[in-house]
Amino acid sequence: MWRAFVWCWKVMKQYLSNCNIHGVKYLVNDQLSYPERLFWLVSCVACWYGCAIMIHDVLRNYIEYPVAVTIESMFLHWVTPYPTIAICISNSKTIKNNYFKRNPGMLGNFSNQKLLQATSEELLSAYEQMRFPCADLLDMCTWNNRKFNCCSEFQELQKTGIGYCLAMNTYHLGEDKLRYFINGSTKYGDLVIDVYSGSKPELVSTAVSVHMLNNLGLPMIDNFEMEQTVVKNGKMNRIEFTMYDMYNEPGVKYVAIEPRDCQFRHEKQRDSMFAIYSSDTCYLQMIIERMVKFCGCVNFYYYAPKGTRVCNGTEMLCIIANKSEIASEDLRSKLCQPNCEGTAIYLNRWDPHDYDSPTKSHSRFHFTMLSHPTIRYRRYVVYDLLDVIVSVGSAVGLFMGASILSIFEIPYWLFIRRDKIR
Repeated sequence: MWRAFVWCWKVMKQYLSNCNIHGVKYLVNDQLSYPERLFWLVSCVACWYGCAIMIHDVLRNYIEYPVAVTIESMFLHWVTPYPTIAICISNSKTIKNNYFKRNPGMLGNFSNQKLLQATSEELLSAYEQMRFPCADLLDMCTWNNRKFNCCSEFQELQKTGIGYCLAMNTYHLGEDKLRYFINGSTKYGDLVIDVYSGSKPELVSTAVSVHMLNNLGLPMIDNFEMEQTVVKNGKMNRIEFTMYDMYNEPGVKYVAIEPRDCQFRHEKQRDSMFAIYSSDTCYLQMIIERMVKFCGCVNFYYYAPKGTRVCNGTEMLCIIANKSEIASEDLRSKLCQPNCEGTAIYLNRWDPHDYDSPTKSHSRFHFTMLSHPTIRYRRYVVYDLLDVIVSVGSAVGLFMGASILSIFEIPYWLFIRRDKIR
């Protein structure tokens, strides 16, 4: 045992005597007195401690504060996507008369005893009555005074708990469906949509609403009533808006999700029910999963993933009773990250007013941008991996005089050059 200890000490002494780390050779120099060695020991320990403190601070900043947000105003070179427009039908005559007076997707408002005898198939059949061809609902659409085919842009969204929804210019329909943008050469930002209620006047006049959303947003339980504009026959609704975009530098996506405190749309979870990630799809999935957890089934206004079933009338009462736990906003803040990208939209709605409508069955929505975006937020990397390497290398070089070659000296003197050991 003693011989092994002596041998290890000789190997270590040889390494310390020949390595290029400053100061350590004096610790094993037999020609120096013990006070001199003590001086160099204290000096080395102090330097090593200072080096450790600097490296700790660098790593902490890299882990906890890797990104920051600033404001830019070079608006002439920006390309900002136009907001999403969603048109939703939230109720039908059968649902109103037999089951719910208001939207069942809001998880409340039980008012009719017929609901208790309803099967899941009957509830789904009542939901299907809200669906009818896009051409029977949208009459004419124009973008900056140029007509386009409404139904080539407005397509059906997956169930979100609000009802039957058609939307345009949203990532939830695919990357290629985002076709309308605002840039320095766009003179206007006007979108006009004419809604026609002639095919089902009782439905359109009471249950159709129009929403302007972020391109990652969805009409949902938490924003439906706050952000909706209700269709009124023979009237025009003018919605003015401004928007502020969030731009991310390329390096931001390489920072871990937790430190940057946001999530990109391509960073969906493995078990996600949706094609992309957004805070709304995360919340929607949380609601569906908690419906299954508490009641064993899913509200017929929500998407039912494979392996789950739609609730019957009696089970709908269970979902209503557990609304606060199912749609908990506190739980959402814990489970769902904010979006890294997207625009913030600020709306100003005019009161509905008369316009030169073709018939009394028409109504118009005029979305107009008050001004081009002049400010946007930019998220950038404060500390990337190269910054960490440079900072750590600088600290090691300043306090210890070492370099990356010092690492290769360790196996060289400890394992290869043992021939000088006496």
